[in-house]
Amino acid sequence: MNKKTLFMLLVTLFVMTSMFATQARMSGLGNPYGLIEDDTDVFIYPATIFNYSGAVAELQQGAGSANWNMSANIPILDYKLGVYLNRDTMLDLPGYGVNLALGKSVEFNFGFLDKFAIGFGTAADYSSEVEIGDFKKEPSASYFSFFGGYSDKGMDAGLRLEMANAEDVDTEDVDTDNHYIQMSYTALDLRGRQYIINEDNMSLMVQAGYMMKMEEYNYENLVGDKLEDKEISQSMLDIGFGLQVKAGQRSKIIFGLTPIIYNPISSEYTTYNNDDKTTTKYDDTWMFFPEYNLAVESQICSWLTGRVGANQVYAHVSQEVDYDETMAQEDTEENFYSKDFHMNLGLTFSFGNFCIDSVLEQELLFEGPDFIGGNANGLATEISVKYKF
Repeated sequence: MNKKTLFMLLVTLFVMTSMFATQARMSGLGNPYGLIEDDTDVFIYPATIFNYSGAVAELQQGAGSANWNMSANIPILDYKLGVYLNRDTMLDLPGYGVNLALGKSVEFNFGFLDKFAIGFGTAADYSSEVEIGDFKKEPSASYFSFFGGYSDKGMDAGLRLEMANAEDVDTEDVDTDNHYIQMSYTALDLRGRQYIINEDNMSLMVQAGYMMKMEEYNYENLVGDKLEDKEISQSMLDIGFGLQVKAGQRSKIIFGLTPIIYNPISSEYTTYNNDDKTTTKYDDTWMFFPEYNLAVESQICSWLTGRVGANQVYAHVSQEVDYDETMAQEDTEENFYSKDFHMNLGLTFSFGNFCIDSVLEQELLFEGPDFIGGNANGLATEISVKYKF
């Protein structure tokens, strides 16, 4: 398994609850999500909305395309209203043959009584009715999220529930007959943290979380005969510590330690041929231990802040494949060890109530921009533009 795949898997597990506000700042610090206080807390711990007011626009560069999102936390009397547009749901329906998109959602977060927050999100897609002989179906897909949180006296707690359903007709696969697809998805995330030390010069917090999700895909031909079923389930249990220490008047050092992340993933694929069926089971167990975050952030001058952050993680992986007894294949078991190191440099430009957080394009520093013969695609890979009110 290559390093990029390992890093993206780990980031996906946490980013499920953390795409808001100064995403560029967190990337520049090595992605210590939840281990230090930041605007990104609002999706992990919704009631922290009372700590942050402002509007944010973000651009993330990747795969040659741009991905914008817009967010705002708006004070209304004694309440707070959060509006988050184009939020990533991490759902990849096309990867399973569903030609509909639920990758982006709109979410609303409502904070009340200074300690509580509840919210919801939604996304939908549909296309024209498909009619083939006696078969008629209008492809459609829907996604809903519900979340809530409590924050008080150095303690934060958050809950998030996601559900999605889709049905589609695949008429574009030239290797198989037209088929009907049904999909269902459920995910639950519980997370909490507590300050152990919270002083001006030093803070230390502990964070723990549990996540589970289940996906199911059912494929049938147009007369209702089963072709294939896919069931995927995974869970994650983690505990981590975040230390932040002031170094002088203008700098701080951040150290995050996650001793263990336990992430089992089970998949079951069943194919049907008239009255016969074959089932193959895959069990992957990912043990990340430990994961380190180390970062330095310093105010260079009144309008410029610089940061450098790194993330290093070690993974111990066990993979088992259990083939159906009707298949002429022996069961397999494989164990391997992998590691990843990721590092970013970032700058923040402050102008009154505006600030621009950026993650620098690393190739720019060594190879120069492409207009003078270099390979860098631009100045930055991520940009967050924030207005605080």
